[in-house]
Amino acid sequence: MTPIRHYEVLTDRTPKYTVKDVAEMLELSTYTIRYYDNSGLIPFVERTNGNIRMFSDYSVTWLRLVHCLRTTGLPIEGVKHYIDMCLEGDSTIEERSKLIFQQEKSLRQQIQVLQQQMEVLRYKKAYYKNLLENRQQDSCNPANHLKKSEPHIIPQE
Repeated sequence: MTPIRHYEVLTDRTPKYTVKDVAEMLELSTYTIRYYDNSGLIPFVERTNGNIRMFSDYSVTWLRLVHCLRTTGLPIEGVKHYIDMCLEGDSTIEERSKLIFQQEKSLRQQIQVLQQQMEVLRYKKAYYKNLLENRQQDSCNPANHLKKSEPHIIPQE
């Protein structure tokens, strides 16, 4: 299966995909998909007579949205509330928009933190590369600043 783009809106409601198919399409685990469905987060998932979940393009669109909201840090209860508001109709647009704007703000903050962490890792990567190339001692390692006479601080070899 070809992965679908994250912004495609799919509207066909014909059930045609198994959990495994959808997992491949969205690059998610089958466990995650089942968990979302069991939590009531994916409306319109049908079942065969043998109780096998069957997804349509339409339900895949819902699943993609659910996963997006979860990965931005929205708790299951928040996602469920959002889905319920969607199903309620246009009267909830204002509240839904506030939730989406808040998640975007939260995600921007997460990205900022990750960028700061990336800066630290880039510094350390360059630092270690220099140490390895020049065969130098690690002057940033606190263990290298301990006196050998201090008992029980330096692990025994």
